[in-house]
Amino acid sequence: MKMTIQQLLRNMQMSRYRLSKKSGVPWSVLADIYSGRIGLDQCGDETLSNLSKALGLSTEELLELETDWDTNTLVGQANGKTYLEAGLPDSVQKAIKEYLQGEKEQVLYLDCLWGELYGAINSNLWAGLITEEQADFLRVKYLGTEGKEEMIHD
Repeated sequence: MKMTIQQLLRNMQMSRYRLSKKSGVPWSVLADIYSGRIGLDQCGDETLSNLSKALGLSTEELLELETDWDTNTLVGQANGKTYLEAGLPDSVQKAIKEYLQGEKEQVLYLDCLWGELYGAINSNLWAGLITEEQADFLRVKYLGTEGKEEMIHD
């Protein structure tokens, strides 16, 4: 089995935010690559070169990496999981909206918005307002994390 981008970043103890800063590749592009929305083979030469240097890989090694998610799993619609986003508490909906807007505008404080969304998901889980399944789905879809895994922010 080939190594995934997610495994490589975990092994390097590097967040996508840190990789974006180190490589100069916009965070939104990394989010699309990480989630499988776009493949590394669809990236331009400059993006591949910058990522290769930041990760200490050759371009060929970078192109061999895989992603954990396919688009259907990420979106959840093909698996009938759209219900997991129905009726979310206002605080979670607000955090998702602000995070997506920050990602779109490539704001400098995206890590803060990431933390706000992560906190909103967890606090609503602990308060019993969302289920564990919803929390896991939201973390994967929006934050690229799996379950209760600790994320390392540089």
